[in-house]
Amino acid sequence: MSGDTGRSRPRILVSDATPLSLLGMIDALDWLFVPGCDVWLTDMVMEEVVRPPPAGGDLRRAARGAIKDWMERNRDRITRVETDEGRRYAREMELWRRAGEPPDMMPNWADRGEASLLSMVRSTKDSLSPDEAIIALVDERDARDVMRGVRGNIDMMGTQTFVRWMLEDFGILEAEHAWTAIMIASGGKADPGEEEDPVHIRKGP
Repeated sequence: MSGDTGRSRPRILVSDATPLSLLGMIDALDWLFVPGCDVWLTDMVMEEVVRPPPAGGDLRRAARGAIKDWMERNRDRITRVETDEGRRYAREMELWRRAGEPPDMMPNWADRGEASLLSMVRSTKDSLSPDEAIIALVDERDARDVMRGVRGNIDMMGTQTFVRWMLEDFGILEAEHAWTAIMIASGGKADPGEEEDPVHIRKGP
């Protein structure tokens, strides 16, 4: 694996909330800035990663406060990418609040992340020059399937591959045992990812 993509200043796109949750568990969110790339988060990822977890909890619960603080501290270093799906969700949430927040009318979250991701990547890739690329950090299997369907210069990797990249290409010694720490912090629930990782997606002829 090489940190030199051969292209000018790629963007790191955090494409679902899971990588932020996992890195937040081990206080490693600042690693996203190590390669010197622009860091982009979609509006839906930023909403999802800090929204209250469902009953019973999930991977967001342990790191939600730390992630929110990190995003606030680094608001000048993070690009929030607005999407049609994100704007639609914001309108629905505003109407729900005005209605008194009835539990049975709370806007449904299902599939919104994937929809905003597809819309954002398709619009973003058209604005990139031929020598630019997106480094997509994505763990959720459905989101990875969405990403594979996009024709563009995209290097897709999961969190486990990302922490290995930090060790091998940038010499961050703490990354050597980072995945083990993540597995412990998540109670063994963290997805180690697909066997094929990273995935290099390129434009067709």
